Amino acid sequence: MNTTCDVQLELPPVAESVTQARHAVADLARALGAPEQDVALAVSEAVGNAVQHAFRFGKTGSINLCAVQENGELLVIVSDDGVGLVPDLDNAGLGVGTSLISRLPRETVFESSDAGTTVKMRFELTGRKA
Repeated sequence: MNTTCDVQLELPPVAESVTQARHAVADLARALGAPEQDVALAVSEAVGNAVQHAFRFGKTGSINLCAVQENGELLVIVSDDGVGLVPDLDNAGLGVGTSLISRLPRETVFESSDAGTTVKMRFELTGRKA
C-alpha cells in the first residue's frame, strides 16, 4: 500500500484477527468522528470473509488492514493474498457479509483476482472529535 496508514495491521487468517481489526479501527473511528459501529461491523465482515474464504485450496498468506483519514473521510482497506472471490460451493451462505459491507460505508469497492481480494471502504466523518 502506498498510503501512510493511521492504523496498519498484518494479520494471520485466524478468527482472532477479526476482533483485533475491529478494535483497532473502532478506536480510530471514534477519534475521527466516523460512525464507529458501522466501521467496526464492516471491518469485522471484511476480515471475517478473508479468514473464512481467502485461504482455501491450500493457499496460505495474510490479511492486511490500513485505515487512514483522507479527504475528510475515513478510508479503510482490507486486503488479502488469498484465492480471490471464488464461489464456495461447500458453504450455503448467502453472501450476507458482502451485502452488509456494501451498505455501511459511503462507498465500497471490491477488487479481486487470483492474487487476492481488496475491499476499500470510505466512511464520512460526521462528528469530528477534537
